[in-house]
Amino acid sequence: MLLLLLGCLLPPTNGKSCLHCWPELPPLIDYDLQILWGTPGPPAELSQSVHSLFLKRDRVFLEPQYLDQDHMEEATAKLFNHIDETIKKFRDDKPSLLEEIRIQKQVFTDRLNKISEELKERACNKTCDLHSTLEVINCANCKIHSLICKDPTLCPAIAGSG
Repeated sequence: MLLLLLGCLLPPTNGKSCLHCWPELPPLIDYDLQILWGTPGPPAELSQSVHSLFLKRDRVFLEPQYLDQDHMEEATAKLFNHIDETIKKFRDDKPSLLEEIRIQKQVFTDRLNKISEELKERACNKTCDLHSTLEVINCANCKIHSLICKDPTLCPAIAGSG
């Protein structure tokens, strides 16, 4: 369900699209977890665990982290697919459910770190393959950044030597 909501409701790249920058997200997380879990609703610990991932500003991301909307949506969709499978598998085993969610949150964070690093590598590479400006979000301050080849913000060594 979150796949549909993210696709329809995530702000466009001219808005804030890092998940912790999106104030409307908590009710959508609750709604999606309710749909995935069913009646009477997910355990409070599950909701708190998922909320903490999306709403904490002090997550362990590589700095600086810049993400574009397409990659963020894809990573989030994969996470919620895993959450759905985890709920199906461990519905009656709360400790295992919470441990698997913890693991999936780490996989999600690692995936976002990797995507951010790949964007930086693309922009800072001598043979930059960015064919136009790519709008990305600085996840630390929720501001839009127009990523270009040899971007001085992400590639200070290259920008300083050029």
